[in-house]
Amino acid sequence: MQSKAWLVARHEFAVTIGRLGFRIFAAAVPVLALLALIGIGVFDAVRGGDEASPDERQPAAEAARVGYADLSVGEDGQPLFASFREQDGVAFVPYPDEERGSAALQAGEVDALYVFPRDFLETGLLVRMRMEDSNGGAGNDELRRFVLSNLVAGEVSEQQLQRVISPYTVAPVELSASGEPVEEDDFDSAEFLFSFGAGMLLLVSVLTAAGYLLQGLSEEKENRIMEVLLSSLKPEQLMFGKLLGLGAAGLLQMAVWTAALVAFLLALGRIVDLPVELSAPSVGTLGVALAYFLLGYAFLGTVQAALGVVTTNLKEANNIAVFVVLPAVSPMWFLTVLIEHPDSVLARVLSYVPFTAPLTGLIRFGAGGTGLGEVALNLGVLAAFAALAVLLTARLFRAYLLMYGQRPGVRHILRTLWSG
Repeated sequence: MQSKAWLVARHEFAVTIGRLGFRIFAAAVPVLALLALIGIGVFDAVRGGDEASPDERQPAAEAARVGYADLSVGEDGQPLFASFREQDGVAFVPYPDEERGSAALQAGEVDALYVFPRDFLETGLLVRMRMEDSNGGAGNDELRRFVLSNLVAGEVSEQQLQRVISPYTVAPVELSASGEPVEEDDFDSAEFLFSFGAGMLLLVSVLTAAGYLLQGLSEEKENRIMEVLLSSLKPEQLMFGKLLGLGAAGLLQMAVWTAALVAFLLALGRIVDLPVELSAPSVGTLGVALAYFLLGYAFLGTVQAALGVVTTNLKEANNIAVFVVLPAVSPMWFLTVLIEHPDSVLARVLSYVPFTAPLTGLIRFGAGGTGLGEVALNLGVLAAFAALAVLLTARLFRAYLLMYGQRPGVRHILRTLWSG
């Protein structure tokens, strides 16, 4: 039995990878990744060339010059803003009155003019002047620091001045019911990106391989090739051979996509500055992704094979297959919950439902919401459902593989599943 099943597996693998559609689909991710890297590299090179041309742009120091006319009067009768004119790269240039400051603004010597009126202490109002269609001027942080530094000059220490400008930074701590601080889970952005990307590619690859299985069974039944095959093969041999061959093709496609995804992210990190530090996925993450692929395909592929056996043609099989595809992709509907609350009740439930377990498990694992122990338990449950699906589908193969023209009723199918 093993040798004949192996021959079927080799045949299905060779036929599948020989399909033009399979090759194009498998090459799509590497080609798109390569084109994206080329485009990003060209854009970065052009932008870098622009930044290296100082003649085409004003110097940064000149662009940050702003003027101010201090007409205010402090409690000692002196103007308020006589010091602290350099603020984080912005130079505040003093002018004795509004007229001279306005003339400098019109001459392009400064990008904006701030006028502090005589009653500034009472009203807190100031006037900003700039040329039409110009967005020049100091930022809110620089202007605030300039004003505060001058108002409290000589009255507080440097440390107190920093607290006046930036009063506080909040460090949140959550307490458990026992009053102990709750430690936040370490969130590895690189691991999450890989796990999420692998989950999406896994889902597409599994459903593609299962779709080929469903298509092959339906076509062989319609063309009466099944009768020829079963003259030398047992139904179980045909089923296991097809599952192994198409699973190997799907695994090859998954490996190509995963390698392209990892290479793309690592190369992208060398071209541009990314908000997260990217690195190659760990061995544990690769092992978890492989386990979810194998067991996810074993379950979903077997269910698709069962649909191909009990239906009469490919169109009918595809219509019913929607009830397999929709549950498999349903974790995407709850993506926000799975990422922000990977240990919630909903996330845990979806991890144990065989249709949603592959994608949900990888998202939760990447988000740090599950450890290796829970992953092993999830995979164990998924493996049990996959074994049950194989057992029941083998009964359907024996009963309906040669049935043509009519689809068995639900009651008849249930009786077959129960009695074998």
